[in-house]
Amino acid sequence: MLKKTWGMAAGTALVAAMVLGAAGGASAAHDDNPSPKVGSYTYGLASIQPAAVPGGDASGTTRVKALPNGKLQVTVEAWGLSPNLPHAMHLHGVDGPSLDQGCPGPAQAGEDGVVTVLDGVPFYGGILTSLTSTGDVTPASALALDRYATADADGYLYYQRTLSSPEGYANADTVQVIVHGIDFDGNGMYAFNADDPFASRSSSLGAGIPLEATVPVLCGGIAN
Repeated sequence: MLKKTWGMAAGTALVAAMVLGAAGGASAAHDDNPSPKVGSYTYGLASIQPAAVPGGDASGTTRVKALPNGKLQVTVEAWGLSPNLPHAMHLHGVDGPSLDQGCPGPAQAGEDGVVTVLDGVPFYGGILTSLTSTGDVTPASALALDRYATADADGYLYYQRTLSSPEGYANADTVQVIVHGIDFDGNGMYAFNADDPFASRSSSLGAGIPLEATVPVLCGGIAN
């Protein structure tokens, strides 16, 4: 059984990155004195999953600040997430000319009744930046769960990080913020469980990855 800090081998991570979006040259650093002259965009984060999906009824807000020094500050606050588990988060969109993407909703669920990562990609685009708490922030870190923020025992999550030269900077006013991860069976980990109709399923990114670890739960952005 896979523990809550479930990760993936480097080769699999690269495959996932290629599926979700091309890796960019993003990096991260602290910015203690950002200029007050910023472009700031605040979005609500709405639940993506149908009501029948257990653990999908979450909510949140996010703020994306494009700083004049070429940095990007991202804040995420969410409630109702699977508790005591890390949640992968990303800036999704289209790198290059500004283009509003959107968020999928319950109607985009496939025959399995769940909105998967790949169900959502036509709406929110590929990964521009991985919102890790430490280290690399490129799409190559899409599922580095040991470096993402963890929800507390009540399902509350707070994240803030200032990024240097991320791919999302040029599109700060159009990116979608996506939060992933639902512990369907409530056993405190992202793992396969043959006895649960949801936790028994594989991610749309690969047969060896639990659906629990990658399923999108919240989405928000300027187009919504």
